[in-house]
Amino acid sequence: MNERLQSGDSPRVSEILTDFIRTTTGERIYLGDFVDALGARAFGLLQFVFSLPNAAGLGAVPGLSTIFGLPQLVLAAQMILGLRRPWLPGWLQRRSLARQDLVTLLVRSMPYLMRVERVLRPRFLVLSSDLAERLLGIVFLILALIVSLPIPFANQLPAIAMALLALGLIERDGLYVTIGLLVALVSAAIAAAVVIGGVAVIFLILHHVFGGG
Repeated sequence: MNERLQSGDSPRVSEILTDFIRTTTGERIYLGDFVDALGARAFGLLQFVFSLPNAAGLGAVPGLSTIFGLPQLVLAAQMILGLRRPWLPGWLQRRSLARQDLVTLLVRSMPYLMRVERVLRPRFLVLSSDLAERLLGIVFLILALIVSLPIPFANQLPAIAMALLALGLIERDGLYVTIGLLVALVSAAIAAAVVIGGVAVIFLILHHVFGGG
């Protein structure tokens, strides 16, 4: 993080995450310690990190999308309330994952993240203001709810939207916030279509079985 820190710039997400891994020696990483280490940008960083597994397609593993989606719901509610730092209940703070699993996920994601970071810069600042962050908390809440629900094939796109929104907030890049909102609209529409289609199929089956043909 070096050149940016020496020039007075804020460290990039990739730098913060790399330094966190380097300075963490335990076999397991506890969520409470992770929150404490992230500091002022913890909301955006946590939303980004929790989005990674589902954005990478790991949400197809049964139950995994819910594990990462529930903390995002808690964080989104606090963003809406305008809290300055995240607060997590004790049961969430005590949740942990193997350090090696996090390292593997970050190693796979880092090339893509660093590629995105090259074009991230402060612009359209109104979209990353404190008020905007509170309003975007509503979007995070809806997307996290979609991710947390067992909706087939509907987890990855909202997670990608949350990752884009989080990066936009962290780097104060309103363009990425805008792109994230567009992806969020598409993902919400797809999730709604899947749910409506599923309900329609159930009603058709019930009508066929109990409706006398």
